[in-house]
Amino acid sequence: MHTLIVINPGHFHAALTLREMHPDLSKDVYVYAEEGADLRSFIRLVRSFNSRGDNPTSWDLHVYAGDDFLERAVGEARGDIAIFAGKNNRKIHYIKAMRDAGIKVLSDKPLTINQRGVKILEELLADGAEIDDIMTERHEITSILQKELMADKDIFGELVIDDEPAIVKESIHHLFKNVNGRPLVRPAWYFDVNMQGEGIVDVTTHLVDLIQWMVFDGEEFDFVTDYELCDAKRWHTDVPLDKFALITRQKQFPREIMGKVKDDILRLYSNGEFTYKLRGTAVKLSVIWALEAPEGGGDTHYSIMRGSKSDLIIEQGPQTGNKPELFIKPNGNIDEMKALLKTAVEKMGREGLEVVRDGEGLRLEIPTELRTTHEEHFAAVRDDFIACLNGEKEFPANMKSALKAKYSLLASARDLAAKK
Repeated sequence: MHTLIVINPGHFHAALTLREMHPDLSKDVYVYAEEGADLRSFIRLVRSFNSRGDNPTSWDLHVYAGDDFLERAVGEARGDIAIFAGKNNRKIHYIKAMRDAGIKVLSDKPLTINQRGVKILEELLADGAEIDDIMTERHEITSILQKELMADKDIFGELVIDDEPAIVKESIHHLFKNVNGRPLVRPAWYFDVNMQGEGIVDVTTHLVDLIQWMVFDGEEFDFVTDYELCDAKRWHTDVPLDKFALITRQKQFPREIMGKVKDDILRLYSNGEFTYKLRGTAVKLSVIWALEAPEGGGDTHYSIMRGSKSDLIIEQGPQTGNKPELFIKPNGNIDEMKALLKTAVEKMGREGLEVVRDGEGLRLEIPTELRTTHEEHFAAVRDDFIACLNGEKEFPANMKSALKAKYSLLASARDLAAKK
């Protein structure tokens, strides 16, 4: 039986790891945090899971609130798995403290937002620390299917090597949106890039991870020899005071970010783009933050893998009913590709999955039963982590080298963009 320790939950992702129960998790959860709105929001969301009518949870929260929360957590060591999701500037230091106490770590991304943190992470991993980050996008069905089709040489062929990126991924997020059916209230510190980190080292963690997982799954990575950072840039989103107040429920910008405010508008460096080569394959990644999700819309993900036999494209937006969909654009005869896809889908054994014609290309018709939400993915990642700890599954052999390479690339991209 495992017991969770939640350290200073400042992001709603911390609570989402408790969205479902687990037979090998104690219902007792030990929470150590600063007193304040972040902690109250965490408790409120977990209690909403406990009180929901459909499949309620039964977590029993044991909460300590105080400035010495980390010392108390380390000293008491009431559990064996520490959960992190909150302020990113101190996260890697908190992770080190828990690991030094022998406690395993499952953390929301990013583990660190700068080169100093990367050095600490490298030291921890070199000492054999059991650390993993919560890569929810690996549980998105379109990403899973895109990965499986890439591995089919008859359908995808090989990654195209030319003057254009063979892999492009773009993620669009929104500062104001609904989560778990309610408007999301973000803490004011979320808008301090010295604490939260810039967009180029945050959401892009998922994009870098997906490429490592899809293209070179299980292989060891070396940042120095495998990666070539080509270019990087960052730009800001303007956040007017009235929108900031709507999102945070705070009437004024905090003092710490006033240096980025002019005429009651905050310049938030939440957007970033960079290009690199991974073992010769050209990649372009972008992350964009808009102020508010459009009516009926939400966060989006675009991805294209260019293959010699077909391109595999994930689109999500108004044109897809705001659902992620996987399209296949053949470079040859469309009917022959459709037949190949039908055979591949049958081998997958996923009931209800079908191949349909869509304009000049093809699309995988994904049934509702195979779709899961972003909120559901957090418990799924947690369950995988527990299964590995229990010996029911194995941790990926390349997990440590992939973590080191991923965060080295992100920190380097941020440094390059900042120089401009």
